[in-house]
Amino acid sequence: MCCSAQGCAPPKTAIPAQKCGPLVHTSETTVGNASQSTLRRSRAILQIARQSSAIKLYEHLACGFESRRLEELKRCRKVGYFVRHKETGLVRLALDSCKLRWCALCGSARVSWITHAVSEWLANRDRPKFVTLTIKHSAADLKFQIDCLYRFFRTLRHRPDFCSHVRGGIWFFQIKKSDNDGLWHNHLHCVVDSNYYWHKELSHTWCQVSHGSFIVKINEIKDPGKVANEVARYAACPCDLPKLELEDIVTVFHALHGRRICGAWGTAKGVPLKPPKDEHPELWENIGSQAVVRGLSETDPNARAILKACQYHTVLDAGITCRFTDDFLDNNLAHIHRLETESYG
Repeated sequence: MCCSAQGCAPPKTAIPAQKCGPLVHTSETTVGNASQSTLRRSRAILQIARQSSAIKLYEHLACGFESRRLEELKRCRKVGYFVRHKETGLVRLALDSCKLRWCALCGSARVSWITHAVSEWLANRDRPKFVTLTIKHSAADLKFQIDCLYRFFRTLRHRPDFCSHVRGGIWFFQIKKSDNDGLWHNHLHCVVDSNYYWHKELSHTWCQVSHGSFIVKINEIKDPGKVANEVARYAACPCDLPKLELEDIVTVFHALHGRRICGAWGTAKGVPLKPPKDEHPELWENIGSQAVVRGLSETDPNARAILKACQYHTVLDAGITCRFTDDFLDNNLAHIHRLETESYG
């Protein structure tokens, strides 16, 4: 999407850069002429692979606190309830989600939210830019490398020559392992509110603050929606776990644990990168489990009305519910469980 700087001669102050692999996951961003069904299938396969890698990670870490995380990950989004707002009548699906960083299912939900927020912000900018900032490959500890990258980026945002061009933006961290030298490739992707910024000038400034790393990319954003979806996937999954060995996955987990992987500054400071917490959960009433509502949707008018209201964001009249079926099933299953317990007791 962006022009590469690797073919450009480095500024005079730059330290010669070592050989680097591709700076962007081209295999993830290239869609080609695949049909929508094939694309959906590919994404589903990738999501399964990422969820499998996440489970392996938490199984490896399964001791004490992390054992609870493993159980939450395995249960994630398997149980859900349709809920209706008592005042507005709007319906949504409330899922029992783990909210873990490496959960592929929760990651997909984050992609949808961030894509909408970023694309809306980009649509109101005048000729926004897409910027990628990299640091030279190193055999140093991964935590130290990421600390350096973040520190360099903070310094860059306070440089007068950078601020004269860039008024604000949203940044996303991505990490991969180079196929060429086997070293970690850490970089930041940014969508920025900027006027014209000469590539060589940005490269020179970044080289100064990063002590010798001059490889950058900058290009005008032509398709805000596409770019927003691309960067949102970095926030949902900063590293493609299925491509790594378990040892490397654990290294990435510890290096990023408790660390922000996206953020905003300047004119983008108010962009919400995560859904706001519901301040009044008591206003939402349970009107039926996902399993019951979907199971009865072909025969029960209440179930059909609930699904329609949720799908099309329309108002659902009070009193329409499938809770009676849920309560009936819960009571009978509890009764059956008691009988089985007594027979074996």
